Amino acid sequence: MIKNVAFLSATVAMLVLSGCSSKEPAIDATANGNGTSVGTNANANATGTTGTDNGAVIAPITNANANDTSATGANGTNGSDGQLTSILFDFDKFNIREDMQETMTKDALLVKGKAVKLEGNCDEFGSDEYNYALGLKRANAVKSALVDGGMNADSITMISYGESNPVCLEKTQECWAKNRRVDFKLP
Repeated sequence: MIKNVAFLSATVAMLVLSGCSSKEPAIDATANGNGTSVGTNANANATGTTGTDNGAVIAPITNANANDTSATGANGTNGSDGQLTSILFDFDKFNIREDMQETMTKDALLVKGKAVKLEGNCDEFGSDEYNYALGLKRANAVKSALVDGGMNADSITMISYGESNPVCLEKTQECWAKNRRVDFKLP
């Protein structure tokens, strides 16, 4: 009887402690929730994720991320040479907008054959977890477009800053729209 109680207690303790894991949840940067391919102009939302993308990173929230607005200028240019332009996204979406296709093509030509880091960003709406996942999906949509254009997938890294790296801090629709973006960074 005492052995059974001790065994049961040990089992319950192991179950409780295993629920407190510090391992980060897996986030799929490729699923878009409605069966269409990432990078198309379908109106997809960021639900229904499964699996992982081993090349993706979720950045922790830091004051340096939240206050560093020097990475992207007011005109939307970013990257080491200042010619790359951020790809903007609609609210709660991660498909590349039709009006961003020409910008995407120009950016793809500028980074082709180079190593590039894609930084996914969101506005302030939604939970931290949701915004990190959405930022990663946005970065993956841009990565898919670059790979479709002939770029080597191994030369592309991705990171999601969620809502922690805004370029605009005003509480307006125009400002929030600037924060829903993917920035290109060249090493």
